[in-house]
Amino acid sequence: MATSNLKTQSGNRIVVEFDNKNIGLIQSVRAQDNYGLEPASGIGDIHVIENVPSKAIHTVSVNSMVLMVGSMRSAGIAALNGDAVLAGLVFDIVIYSKDTGKVLRKYVSCSYESGDVDVQAHRIVMETGQFKALDVTGDGL
Repeated sequence: MATSNLKTQSGNRIVVEFDNKNIGLIQSVRAQDNYGLEPASGIGDIHVIENVPSKAIHTVSVNSMVLMVGSMRSAGIAALNGDAVLAGLVFDIVIYSKDTGKVLRKYVSCSYESGDVDVQAHRIVMETGQFKALDVTGDGL
């Protein structure tokens, strides 16, 4: 009897949603959690006794192919201009299993920080976006 050999996560079995929208052809998502560790030591002692977290910074970077029917900008994910950034819109970025629907990682209250568009001869137009999240949940990744 045949069985499924599904022991590892694969990009082929993961879905990424931005503000409840599955946008374009996402090529990669890189998420980074930084807790700003500060070494604690005393006067006259070079040894660190503890690394104290000082600030949680959650960054999500996305590479996407631009489709004829839409882009991150047209979906309202990437800011159109400075006025749009000042509106302070936030949204969630959710990474979940296509197989089970389980949330693997969820970045909460994300803001668009920066991005770029790459247009080259004989290439698919690509766009990138960097987002900052206020919090993160999910232990699947």
